[in-house]
This record gives sequence, structure tokens and C-alpha cells, in this order.
Amino acid sequence: MKIALAQLNYHIGNFTSNTAKIITAIENARAQQAEIIVFSELAIGGYPAKDLLQNATFLKQCNESITTIASHCQDILCIIGAPIPNTDPEGKALYNAAVCLEKGKITHISKKGLLPNYDVFDEYRYFEPSRKFACFTYKKQK
Repeated sequence: MKIALAQLNYHIGNFTSNTAKIITAIENARAQQAEIIVFSELAIGGYPAKDLLQNATFLKQCNESITTIASHCQDILCIIGAPIPNTDPEGKALYNAAVCLEKGKITHISKKGLLPNYDVFDEYRYFEPSRKFACFTYKKQK
């Protein structure tokens, strides 16, 4: 199994550039016959997005980018970091999550549980920590 790691330079809030870089990396990984490509934490909108995470337009653009990127993941599994809404009425509005994209859609979401809140990190201010952890099964595409 080949796994591609995409260490890219994302710009906070530059969805056009970030999405284009991500799609190019997916195409390159596919060309090298990778089955899985992994991107960094919060790659969709850039890190650290800070108070932009409280902006509805920013979050809408994150979701639109996920949809666009998913359409390029027909024959490759993409794991990418993104802010995901917390649908529970309690807690903070967002999770910091690793989103799995496959066959053109989201197939799994893993929410971060240990949120740093020291030095330059301020994740606990914006994100709800996950209290549930689970694995998912990846089946090689034919």
C-alpha cells in the first residue's frame, strides 16, 4: 500500500489557492499509485485560523472546499483536516477534525480530543474536544 503525505504551505482563508494545491497533490499521489493521501491539520482553511473560525462565511467556504476536493477523490482516500460543526446543542460550535473523503463524499470523520491550550496554541478556545474515539476500516478500491 502506498500512502502519500502532503506537506503544503496553506494560507489562512485563501480557499482558491489551498483547494487548488490540495487537488494537485491528490492528482500527483494518484499518478504515483498511492491509495491514500494525508494532509495536515486544518488544511482546508489554513492554520491557525483563530477568530475566522467564528465567521459563518469562512465556515461555508470550508464546506464548499471539502465538497470540491471530495469530487477528486473517486479512486483515492484523502484524509484532510477541517473544522466540522458540532451538532450537539452543548459545547463549542466546532470540532477540529480529520475528514476522510472517498468516492466523492465524506466517509468518516475523526474529531480531535486533546486540544492544546498553551504557548501559541489556542485550540480549546475554538473547538469542542471529542469524547468518543473510533477506528474505521479502509477497504482497498478495485
